[in-house]
Amino acid sequence: MDSTSPVFAVAVEPGRLSAGLVDRRGEVLVRDRVSMPTRDVWRSLEGLVRRVQAAAAPSVGEFDVVSVSSTGPVDIHAGTVSPPHVPGWTSFPLVEHLHAATGRPVVLDSAGAAAGEAERWVGEADPASSYASVVIDAVCDSGCVVRGRRMVGAHGNAGSLAHVIVEPGGRRSWTGIEGSLDPYVSAIALEAEMNRPLRRATDSIVERAGIMLGRAIASYTAMVDLDAVFVSGAVLDAFGDTLLGICRREVAARSKLPFLGAMQIVEPVEHISALQRAAALAASPHATPVTAE
Repeated sequence: MDSTSPVFAVAVEPGRLSAGLVDRRGEVLVRDRVSMPTRDVWRSLEGLVRRVQAAAAPSVGEFDVVSVSSTGPVDIHAGTVSPPHVPGWTSFPLVEHLHAATGRPVVLDSAGAAAGEAERWVGEADPASSYASVVIDAVCDSGCVVRGRRMVGAHGNAGSLAHVIVEPGGRRSWTGIEGSLDPYVSAIALEAEMNRPLRRATDSIVERAGIMLGRAIASYTAMVDLDAVFVSGAVLDAFGDTLLGICRREVAARSKLPFLGAMQIVEPVEHISALQRAAALAASPHATPVTAE
C-alpha cells in the first residue's frame, strides 16, 4: 500500500453508517454519513460509498485501501461482522462486499481496536506504552495495546470490556448475558432503561455506571498490567467528570496491586472521530492490518 495515498474509511456504528477519505496525517478530506436504516443496510452503505467516491476532488488522490471498523463482534479472518442493533447483519461478509464495491483491498477490525490504534496515531497514547481505549457510546467497545503491540485474539475481539461480568445475575445485555458491563454503560441500554435521554440521567444511574466501569477496569488492568485507560464516548460526554471520579474511586478501592499504583484513567482532550479511528487501522504506522483481497 502507498504510504502517501488517502485511506477510504468506513465506520459501522449502531445508529449510523459513515464513510470518507482520510489522509495519512489523520485529516478527514471527504465525509458523508446516514442514519442506520431499518432494512437493506448494505444497500445504504453501498450508496454512501459511491457518494464519497463521486464527491472526492481529483486533488485528493486515489485511495489504495479501504479501512473499516465495526462494533463487535467481528471475525477479521472471515471478513464478517455481527454488530448489535444493525438489522440483518449476523456474520455479514462486509469485506467481500466492500472489495466488490471498490476494487481495493479491505482492512477490517472492531471499533474498539480502531479506537486503540487511533489513540496512538492522532491521540495522546505513547506508541510503545501499554493502554486500553474504552469507548462508551451507543454500545461499549474497547481495544488494548501492550508494550506497543495491539491485542488481536483468534478472531479480532481481544481487549473488549463490554462482556466482562461486573454484577453476577445483573442486567441482561443484548447478548443475553446477565451482569456484563455493556447494559450499565452503553447509551442504548441506559436510555431504554430510563426511557429518557442520557442528559436526564439520575444521580443513581451515573453512580452505578461509574462503579460498574470501575469494576471492569480494575479486573482488566490487574490481568493485563496497563499504564493508562483512555475513556471517551457519548455517555462520558453526558455524565462528565462525575462518572470518571466515581470510576477512579472504584478502581482505587479494588486495585491494591503495587504495579498498578501509577495507572491512570484519562479522558482524552482531543476528539477523535469514527472515521479517523477506522482509518487508523490501515494508516497508523504502528498498526498491523489484516487485509483481505
